[in-house]
Amino acid sequence: MMVILAACFTAPALAQDSCDICGKPITGSFYLVTDQITGEQKKVCSNCILLPRCFICGLPVKDGGTQLSDGRWLCARDSQTAVMDVNTARQVADEARDELDRVFSRYTSWPTNVNINVIDRIDVDSMFQPVGNNFESPNLLGCIRAVMEDGKKHYEMNLLTGLPLVELRATAAHEFSHAWVGENVSPERHAHIARDAEEGFCEMVAYLLMDSEGQEAQKQFILRNHYTRGQVQLFIAAEQEYGFDQILDWMKYGETSRLEDGHLDEIRDVKMPAGVAAASPALYATTVKAPIRAVSSLELQGILWGNPPAAIINNQTVFPNDQFKVNIGGKETRVRCLEIQTNFVRIENLDSGEEQQLRLWNN
Repeated sequence: MMVILAACFTAPALAQDSCDICGKPITGSFYLVTDQITGEQKKVCSNCILLPRCFICGLPVKDGGTQLSDGRWLCARDSQTAVMDVNTARQVADEARDELDRVFSRYTSWPTNVNINVIDRIDVDSMFQPVGNNFESPNLLGCIRAVMEDGKKHYEMNLLTGLPLVELRATAAHEFSHAWVGENVSPERHAHIARDAEEGFCEMVAYLLMDSEGQEAQKQFILRNHYTRGQVQLFIAAEQEYGFDQILDWMKYGETSRLEDGHLDEIRDVKMPAGVAAASPALYATTVKAPIRAVSSLELQGILWGNPPAAIINNQTVFPNDQFKVNIGGKETRVRCLEIQTNFVRIENLDSGEEQQLRLWNN
């Protein structure tokens, strides 16, 4: 998975313009830089444009930023949600695989023969051979490779440290999808699938997982990334029209190498092996999305102890001070997460003003 860095350009400044980074009035020209998280364009003065850039959002880092040991910078906002701890990153990836199994249980299962490793920018450097004297690491978020040992195949997944928790989950889902291809698609068919089509399939799976969790910002981030050359958008459209089962059949038995705009019906052009039944084209023709469950109370399902910590409440990942909505007894309720500790979370019902402590264990 790759991030496309934003381009910036200069334009004449207006009298009332101020820099979105330092807050000082802009004189002369300024730069427009796109926040890769929100998609918003920020005005940046000629001094701030020379500052280090945040690895996550691409904006200049001024006050409160954090420099990682591998040289990357995180701005004050994004450093608050970045997963730095190795064990937490592995736990997040494991939970992403479990969630994939839950969301797509009617269609398939996801490989368990995957070892999860955590890497930094220096490790990324070592994965690529520089050409000439000028070399800059690609913005690799994760990668996976198949390994044969003692006649058995497993996968080595590498995930980059310093990613926001939600983006780390999406990246893990993407890489598990590559493992799914390795386990379910024949070598002959795999060789015929275009590289950008496979990446589009993996991004679609990550998108659908984010959709099931209500992570709208991450969904938009996936759609803004152009490295699949539009294949992720076509896969999402095909899934909505023909169903996830048809996507899986095309990946395994399709006759074309990639999806084409205006010809999504080719997703149904498959050559099934003898004895394998084709999926019903009308069986599931809507986007896979976890049902919204009307529960009688708030449920603390897990705590991810990082910096900052995160909690999973009613299938939603939240951080301290986050506000979210949950269906309780058939009524939508607004909730704020006040505090996260190692075995409990303190929340506030914004509709009633009542505070409540949710415990991880009954003790």
